[in-house]
Amino acid sequence: MSGIFTSLLRGALRRPTATRRSMITGLVLVAVFVIAILMRIFPAKYGFFLNEFDPYYDYKAANFIVNSFDQSGISGLMHYFSWTDYTTWFPEGRAVAATSQDGLQFAGALSYIFFRNVFGLNLSLYNYLILFPVFVGSLTAIMFYLLVKRIAGEVGGLFAALMIAVSPPLIERGNLGWFKSEPLAIFLFVCAGYLFLTLLDTPLSTRQKVLRSVFAGLLSGYANTAWGGGLYFSIAFGLFFVIMPFLSFDVPSLSVIALLFTAGDIFGSAIFPRPGTGIVTNPAGFALIGGTVFLVIGQWMRTWVRPAEYRWTMVKVLMGFALIGLAVLSFGLLSSVSRRYLSAILPWVRSGDPLVESVAEHFIPTGGDYFSSYLILLFLGIFGAYVAFKRKSPAIGFALVIGLSSLYISAAFSRLLVYSSIALAILGGIGFAEVVFAILKPSAPTLVKRKPTYSTQTEMRAVYSITLIALLAFPATIFWIPNPVQCTGTSIVCDQSPADYGVTISNGGTVFSHSEIADWLQALTWIHDNTPTNAVIISWWDYGYWVNVMGNRTTVADNATLNETRIAEIGNMFMQNTTAGAATALSMGHGRPTYVLLFLTGSEITIGGTSYYVLQLPAGQGFTPGGGDESKKQWFIRIGGLNETEFLWPAPDDFNLTPAGLDTTFGQMLPFTFSGYLDISNASAGVTTNYSLDKNTGAPPIQLFTTPYSFQLNGGANQFQIAFHSSSLDNPISCGAQVSCFSTVLIYKVNPKT
Repeated sequence: MSGIFTSLLRGALRRPTATRRSMITGLVLVAVFVIAILMRIFPAKYGFFLNEFDPYYDYKAANFIVNSFDQSGISGLMHYFSWTDYTTWFPEGRAVAATSQDGLQFAGALSYIFFRNVFGLNLSLYNYLILFPVFVGSLTAIMFYLLVKRIAGEVGGLFAALMIAVSPPLIERGNLGWFKSEPLAIFLFVCAGYLFLTLLDTPLSTRQKVLRSVFAGLLSGYANTAWGGGLYFSIAFGLFFVIMPFLSFDVPSLSVIALLFTAGDIFGSAIFPRPGTGIVTNPAGFALIGGTVFLVIGQWMRTWVRPAEYRWTMVKVLMGFALIGLAVLSFGLLSSVSRRYLSAILPWVRSGDPLVESVAEHFIPTGGDYFSSYLILLFLGIFGAYVAFKRKSPAIGFALVIGLSSLYISAAFSRLLVYSSIALAILGGIGFAEVVFAILKPSAPTLVKRKPTYSTQTEMRAVYSITLIALLAFPATIFWIPNPVQCTGTSIVCDQSPADYGVTISNGGTVFSHSEIADWLQALTWIHDNTPTNAVIISWWDYGYWVNVMGNRTTVADNATLNETRIAEIGNMFMQNTTAGAATALSMGHGRPTYVLLFLTGSEITIGGTSYYVLQLPAGQGFTPGGGDESKKQWFIRIGGLNETEFLWPAPDDFNLTPAGLDTTFGQMLPFTFSGYLDISNASAGVTTNYSLDKNTGAPPIQLFTTPYSFQLNGGANQFQIAFHSSSLDNPISCGAQVSCFSTVLIYKVNPKT
């Protein structure tokens, strides 16, 4: 007995061994993980806040879940599904579970409860969720190593991990405070993809196959509950199932694996109301189920169709499936596809909806966006796709389906550029591994003695390696790392890093991207401390989440865009005269104390010793819209269904307000008096009091307003009373030679008509 104990003790105390290769790989992955964290946490220099707009409501929902758990235990989690939030989209409120990314909110809340209760995490939920996307994004880089390693080997996996760690689109949509859908959904997809590939090329027991198939499907389905864009992953798996019968791969129990995966995906998607059981009739769910059935039929037909006729038979079966799909669509058996999703599926078909088009992240990415974000990586991805087409394996087929379809989808909207990072990490990993192998592989011995040369093969390998590293590193000097070099008209290498951007609440979503401005925090604090608790705050829908969560007041619209009619009503209110605008605002307040919020950016310039306000910001040799409501007024008009030419001068001068535009509620809320125009093509000419396109030799003349500011409204002055304005209007910041800039929040109290 003592001998057995001694043997066990000796085994437990045996010094662990590791190969040099595994140690190097481990150190590289640690470095990649640290780099990924540093790149994503960098915005902390501008303030430790949640980023963008949606994360504030997701935090509010996660906080509701945590509080319900603390009060009622596990049963309290069910309260979420019956919660109607009447403090937003007032007065009808919002059914939260049916209109939210429930999977994201529960993941944040439950993981916080776990770390707090099990490991004693001493951190508030708010601060935890600020850090949540940083670590999820960094873990995604490690998971990409495991995924691509199964496709392109260890070298390709390490390359993919590094690329994910420093990918500009992923950093921009997964940095500090980005408690939104993309980081979690992409992480879940990569985990699902890795587990799925292990089922295709690894000997496993029946029990292991069942568990991994179901778990991979559950992860993919949960991604659908965390992000609407995650539905693409289900479609991608469905496409993979469709091509598998044509690839002649002999994968044991493939039909069973596909069926279990699909069952897990459907169940995981149905856990929450969105997408819920409707995933079955959702086009994405239909594509996954259809692909699975096609694969099962293909596997069954292998047993009785002659090999020479198999592929042509499957082509005919596929055509039959296509006809069935068209019939299902024509009879309306599937749920409708929104205009936004239709634009993603068919990028050349735009929605035409002003509300969709008004969102910056819905703009179509250009070739420059791809080139500036990836540069040489684009060519590695193309080369990787070429290499993949020449090889045959289930993993390579998976890589091609995911890579090519991801690139296709990424062309729809700027926010979907994250898919291009997925594609290029996979295909680029294949290409990089092939290039490295070509450089470092040993050459065959020569039969003929050659004359000595001045450059040995080893030296040429070093040259190739250095060149490749330089090409890969060059984009990093432009975009990936925080760069202190100021951008100029002739500078390429400058501070355009996606990591070096302030969280949105620090700059109001304006072009002050590298700034920390206190105006919004001042305004939200004032709302929280100085307005009645039952007050209703009306603003353009962009700011609804901030006002509702940070200001703790009721709003009538927010970024969920659940009621397009309400948003149009707000746009109409701003474009009505002050009497009608006040009546509209009071009607939306439904008898409660009502306030209207306006956010403005602009400049104060000096011409000939006289100061003027400009509702634009200096840029290069001229001015550019700054990103406040003065830059969004055209969307007030378009979404409100109004005649744009009535309120704005026609193109090319579609920014300046006409006399009718200046007489609207929006125009009268501007604390400035119109003075004339500045023709930036000839700044020395100073101010002209008559608007004339004849004076335009480049950009249109710019509207000028006299200083100092004053809050004087025509007609409705007794109904719109200024209650608060933030500090930068009184203390503008220097933003150029003889130019100061402001980013101010104005809050008006709306009084009933006397």
